Amino acid sequence: MARTDTNQYTPNIASAPGRTLAALLVERGMTQTELAQRLGIAHKTVNEIIRGKNPLTHDTALALERVLGVSAGSWNLLESDYREALARQRSQNAFDQAKVWLSEFPIKDMVRTGYLSQRVSVEDQAEELLRFLRVASPVEWNAQRDVVQGYYRHSSKQNSDANALGVWIQRGDNLARQTACQPFSKSQFARVLVDARSYTFEPQDVFLPRLTEACRSCGVALALVPALPKASVCGFTRWLSPDKALLQLSDRYKRADIFWFTFYHEAGHILKHGKKEVFMEFDHEALNEKETEADQFAVDSLIPPGLFARLAADAPFNRDKIIRWSQEIGIAPHIIVGRLRREKLLPHTHLSDLLTPIDLTTAFVRYADQDTPKRTLADVFAGRTGGFHGGGTAWSEGTGRAFTDAMDEKYGRSSDETSA
Repeated sequence: MARTDTNQYTPNIASAPGRTLAALLVERGMTQTELAQRLGIAHKTVNEIIRGKNPLTHDTALALERVLGVSAGSWNLLESDYREALARQRSQNAFDQAKVWLSEFPIKDMVRTGYLSQRVSVEDQAEELLRFLRVASPVEWNAQRDVVQGYYRHSSKQNSDANALGVWIQRGDNLARQTACQPFSKSQFARVLVDARSYTFEPQDVFLPRLTEACRSCGVALALVPALPKASVCGFTRWLSPDKALLQLSDRYKRADIFWFTFYHEAGHILKHGKKEVFMEFDHEALNEKETEADQFAVDSLIPPGLFARLAADAPFNRDKIIRWSQEIGIAPHIIVGRLRREKLLPHTHLSDLLTPIDLTTAFVRYADQDTPKRTLADVFAGRTGGFHGGGTAWSEGTGRAFTDAMDEKYGRSSDETSA
C-alpha cells in the first residue's frame, strides 16, 4: 500500500520558466531577437517571459517545442509550477501580515465575550474582524482608531488601548444600528428614568430587557457591551441621528450600582448636552463642567438630595438600616451602599454582601452578520496600497487569490458570487 507523506517538502522558491529558456538560448547560441523572429512574437514578449513578467501560454509552449525541440508539456509544467509557487508566496505573505494585524486586538477576549466567533484559520478570523469593524481593510481601521483616540484625548486614560476601545465602541454601534427606535422624546425619556429606579430591585435577566425596551420606545438605543481588558471604559454616549441616541454601557467593575450610576450619568448627557457632542466615561473623572453636571444628575436621580441628606444623617450604618432606607427611598440597597461609599460615608470594606454583581456577557446577543456583504480577503485587499500597515506596497489581484480559493472550497461559493 502506498504511504502518503504528510511532511512532504514544499519549496518556497519560485523559478520562472524563463530562466530555463534563457539558459537554453545560451546553450544554443541564440539571441532573444532571433527567438522572437522564429516564434513570430514581439521581442518584448520574449524578454518578459524570460524575466517572469509575462506568463508562458500554451500557444507559446507549442511554438517553443517546434523551435527548440523541448516538448510543450515540459514548458507548460514549468509555467504551472512557477505560478503555483508564486501563489504560495503571496498566500504566506498575506497570512503573516494578517497574523500580525490580529495580534494587535484582544481576539481571545472578543471570542470569549461573544464579539466574534472562533475561527480555525487566521485568514477567516481576519475577515470576520473586518466585517465586525465594518471597514474595507486595516488601513481604513487605522483612521477609525484615530477618531476613537480623539474621544478620550483629555482623559487620564490616554494610554488605554485604542484597538480595544475601538472594538468596544464598534460593538455598541453595530447593536444600536440594528435597534429600531421610536423618534427621540425628551419628556418620555425623563419618565423612563423615573420608572427605572424600581428596576434596580430586579435581577439583571429581568431589568436588562425591560430597560432596553423602555429606552427604545423613546429614541434611545441602549447597547449593553461586555467590558474588554485594556478598554477601561464604563459608558459612552453619542447621537446617531437627530432622533436617535446611543447610550452604551459596559460591566467593567461587575457591580450593579456602578452600572446604574453610569446609566444615569450617560442619560444626563443625553438630556442636558448637545447632540453633536460625544462623551466617553472611564472612572467618572470630573474633567469639565459637563461631566460634573452629569455626575450630579446621576446621584440626584438615583437618590434625591433631600432623601440623601436624611439618609446621611442616620450614620452609622448597618445592614438592617440600609434595607429600611431602601424601602423608604424606593431604590435597591446596593445603590445606597454604592452612594455612601462614593461620598466616603461608608468604608469600602463594609456591607459588601448588599452589593449586587452584574455580568453583561450572559445577557449578550452575539453579533449577527447575515446582512453584511460576504467578501473574501482577496476582494478586500486587491489593488489596495499599504497592505495591512500602510507600508506602500500594493496588493495585486493575485495576492489574495489563495484566500479566495480556500474560502470558496470551504464555503462552497464562487468568487463571482461575492459582492464588492
